[in-house]
This record gives sequence, structure tokens and C-alpha cells, in this order.
Amino acid sequence: MKHLVALDLSSNDLFGSIPNSIENLTKLTALYIFINQLSGHIPRELGRLVNLVNLDLGTNALTGSIPNSIGNLTKLTALYIFINQLSGHIPRELGCLVNLEQLMLSNNTLTGSIPNSIGNLTKLTSLYLDNNLLSRHIPRELGRLENLEQLMLSNNTLTGFIPNNIGNLTKLIFLYLDNNQLSSQIPRELGYLVNLDSLGLSYNTLTDFIPNNLGNLTELASLYLDNNQLSGHIPQELGYLANLEWLSLRNNALTGPIPNSLGNLTELKRLYFG
Repeated sequence: MKHLVALDLSSNDLFGSIPNSIENLTKLTALYIFINQLSGHIPRELGRLVNLVNLDLGTNALTGSIPNSIGNLTKLTALYIFINQLSGHIPRELGCLVNLEQLMLSNNTLTGSIPNSIGNLTKLTSLYLDNNLLSRHIPRELGRLENLEQLMLSNNTLTGFIPNNIGNLTKLIFLYLDNNQLSSQIPRELGYLVNLDSLGLSYNTLTDFIPNNLGNLTELASLYLDNNQLSGHIPQELGYLANLEWLSLRNNALTGPIPNSLGNLTELKRLYFG
């Protein structure tokens, strides 16, 4: 099988570990082993498959850490290792994968900080790190990923403030930072993300006012700001969000009247002020 360029073993009932001998398939450009029952560690020998463009190990029961050797796979455009039982830190060597367009590590038990080196992945369109145990601050280096369309960091234990240079990511369609421990105020720079369809900031400890320039996000269909410590008035500019279908502001410390402008939201299906 030394000439094999693609191997698809997905959606079976395969169990056991990924054999170290996979390193012999040196011409592989695509390896799909998702939706199986694979366990054990990801072998570091995978890092020798330097022609890989697509690697999908999602939805298995893999354990241990992501091997640093994956940083050798510099031709990768898609790396999927979501829904496993991976632990340990995200290796900084992932920052060597400068051709990556999609990186999905969701639904594991990864710990530690998001490495600054992910800021090198300037071709990324999708970054999914949600549903892990990641902590510390959101690195400002994420603001360099100007091709991002989807950024999912929900359901971690991230702390500190939302970096204002996320406003550079003007191609974003989905931004989810909910269910973390983020504090300080919502940066006004989020008002630059004019292509956003969904913005999720719920279940943090965000404070201060809702920036009125969120009214610039006229493509928004969903805005989740509930379960924070937001104060002040509901800005009338939210009434500019003509495509809004879901608005949740409940469990904050907002004051003042409900602005009449919300009557302009003719697409609204769900409205929570509780």
C-alpha cells in the first residue's frame, strides 16, 4: 500500500488504537477515521505523514495529549479531532500549520491556555475550541486571523477581558464566547463585525453598558447577552437589527425603559428580558 494517497475508514465500529505503522503510508494526503471507537493515544508517528492535507479523527475515544509532531504536517488544510477524550495542553506547534483553514478540537478535556502561536494560522476560516477546559486569557493574537468566519470558544473557563482587536475579524459570521469567566466590558470594536449572524456572550461576568454600536450588526439573527452583570439602559440602536430573530438580555442589571425602537424588529421570534 506504499502508493496509497487516501484512506477512509470512517463510520465503522473500529476499536483499539491507531497503529504506529501508519507512518509507512508516506504518500497519504487524506486520512479519515472519524466516527469509530478508537482509543489510546494519537501516535506521534502521524507526524511523519508530511503530505497530509486532510486529517479527521473526530468522534472516537482517543485519549492523551495531541502530539507535538502534528506540527510537522505543514500541508494540512483541515484538522479535526473533536469529540474525543483528549487532555493536556494544545501544543504550540500547531502554529506551524500555516495552511490550515479549519481547526476543530471541540468536545475534549483540553486544559491550559490557547497558545499565542495560533495567531500564525492566518488562513483559518473556522476555529472550534469549545467544550474543553481551557483557561486564562483569550490571546490578542487571535485578532490576526482576519479570514475567520467561525470562532467558537464557548464552554471553557477563559478569564479576563475580550480583546478589542477581535474587531479586526470582519469576516466573522459566528462568534461564541459564552459560558466562560470573561469579565470587564463588551468592547465597542465588536460593532465592526458587520457580517455577524450570531453573537453569544452569555454566562460570563461582563459589566458596564451594552455598546450602542452593536446596532451596526444588521445581519445579526441571534444576540445572546444574558446572565452577565450588564448595567445601564438597553440601547435604542438594537432596534436597527432588522434581521434579529432571538434577543436574550435576561439576568443582568439593566435599568430604564424598554426602548420603543424594539418594535421595529419584525423578524423577532424570541425575546427574553427576565
